[in-house]
Amino acid sequence: MALEPNRWRTVDPTGRATLALTDWLPAIAEAGFDGIEIWDRHLTEASADEADAILAGPLPISVFNSYVSLDEVAPGDRDAVSGWVARSRSRGVKFNVGNDAASESRYAERIAAWLEGLPDGAALLCECHHGISIAEDPAVARRIFEAAGPPERLQAIVHTHEEPDAIRARFDAYGERIRHVHVNFLDFQKGGAPPLRDERERLEARVALLDELGFAGSYCLEFVHGLLTERDDPEHLVPQAAEDLVLLREITG
Repeated sequence: MALEPNRWRTVDPTGRATLALTDWLPAIAEAGFDGIEIWDRHLTEASADEADAILAGPLPISVFNSYVSLDEVAPGDRDAVSGWVARSRSRGVKFNVGNDAASESRYAERIAAWLEGLPDGAALLCECHHGISIAEDPAVARRIFEAAGPPERLQAIVHTHEEPDAIRARFDAYGERIRHVHVNFLDFQKGGAPPLRDERERLEARVALLDELGFAGSYCLEFVHGLLTERDDPEHLVPQAAEDLVLLREITG
């Protein structure tokens, strides 16, 4: 996802994937990554040959980033995601609930139904995203989770750009479900991201906090320096991600 220039429809308003992912998987593997989070459109809109090549590529698809809506009754769309999860053997499926407070119970029901169709061993990962999801409120997220499924199937993500008190609140509410971290320090005013080395102190503090809270899950480099600039292309972003990976592994041990 960090590599797709059209992640926010800045290249093409249709939101289509513009990147031939197979061109870059060898370089990502050589950089030392042990898996990728894949933007759903890199598979769902790919040609059959391209999709097969991605699935047979040098890196496992650890997380399938789904943008399927939970605001409408569209079980067929969620079934299609489950099919791709089975084909890609992903262990996690990133998703978001909607932003309608009146639909809290319906979101839980739709998540529970979705879980029934997911392959064994695959878990839903709620991003609980600020601004687009009622699950940004930890108490609401907890209620939805408890109604929808057990911690081994329904889990959650936190972000390093979140403030410490916000991260603590999430752990207080549903800490046993937090299994994945998106590493990014987006500048929400300017829209860019600094090199991770420039945020070393803040990253060390976040990792220390997560350790203190008992986190024992996985980390993903979500966004890297260069996005939304003239260097927003894999030729520049892959080397930056490789540099960030070295620092991330040094800090996380």
